[in-house]
Amino acid sequence: MKLIGLVLALLFSAPLWAAPAGVSARAWVVIDQASGRELAAHQADLPLAPASLTQLMTAYVLLGDIRKNKLRLDATVAVPEAAVQADGARVFLVAGEQVRVDTLLQAMLVQSASDATLTLVTATDGSEAAFVERMNREARRLGMSKSRFLNATGLSEPGHESSARDLALLSRALARDFPDRRALFAQKEFAFKGITYYNGNRLLWRDSTVNGLKAGRTPQAGYCMAASAQRGDQRRIAVALGTRSDAQRTQDALKLLNYGFERFDSVLLFRAQQPVKVSKLYRGVHPSVSMGFAQDFHVLVPKGGGVRVKAQVTTRQPVVAPVRKGQPLGTLLLTLDGQPLGDYPLVALQDVGVAGIFGRAWDSIRLLFAQ
Repeated sequence: MKLIGLVLALLFSAPLWAAPAGVSARAWVVIDQASGRELAAHQADLPLAPASLTQLMTAYVLLGDIRKNKLRLDATVAVPEAAVQADGARVFLVAGEQVRVDTLLQAMLVQSASDATLTLVTATDGSEAAFVERMNREARRLGMSKSRFLNATGLSEPGHESSARDLALLSRALARDFPDRRALFAQKEFAFKGITYYNGNRLLWRDSTVNGLKAGRTPQAGYCMAASAQRGDQRRIAVALGTRSDAQRTQDALKLLNYGFERFDSVLLFRAQQPVKVSKLYRGVHPSVSMGFAQDFHVLVPKGGGVRVKAQVTTRQPVVAPVRKGQPLGTLLLTLDGQPLGDYPLVALQDVGVAGIFGRAWDSIRLLFAQ
């Protein structure tokens, strides 16, 4: 079993199928949004300047503040002098003016406006430096191992970097953790003070299934894009870094998304907290315990392969109380056309305490015959 597990780990640590042709970005990756499984990649861990894709991390932290009621969308905040003096794209804020938080978020995500970004982060943390510390803490928590943020805007600085894989991970986290804010990343245009600004993600006009996330550019980073799309019940995320032009990043991102949709299916096998197996339990206040997955469980297969997936459950016997919710109790073994597809831990879906003295005594006798 250990050898099989090692083989599966090696297989599932890299894409199994041929990569899409004609993608010229310096680094890129396409993933399944539901499972997080990587479908294809090229130099996905290469640390590169992320341009204003940095603001996806800024948005993640700010949306967390909004969810915790530390910041309100309808609140107004004052524009600091430092924001007015910042380099980069802007919406021409004036120092001291009061602007709504939701307006500033739109300016950041549609126009990549540095003045709006700095106004927001100063309002929450008092300084950009303090906010950036939180960005890096959240990045580490999300597993973004190749990312180091030195500012909240994405303006180029030596050492300010991320990777295609990290940005795909972040894009997935935004969709997973803030599903009610998806419209912010799909907004095509934004009007402010009589000027209309247009989203740099041209796929929002070109493909109706695209629902985010962001485009960016600096001379050092080149043209970059993180794009998400949904077609039917399938969702994919593509990241392309270091392309040569707006047209090229758009084309590369679309090729990656098309590849992800045309080659693969993400199949929902079990809902979160759905019992996959009910196992006999000894010495517990209940005679059995349910096991399953804490989150919705998806498996990724070649297009049309979902109906050919076979499942087998193995459990650790005997199962003896006490049992803690989340405790590993078994394994789901999956095969596709007779070939191993993966093995996944099943956990207890509830706590089960220890029975009274008479129940424990009786089950101790039962255990003698069960072994």
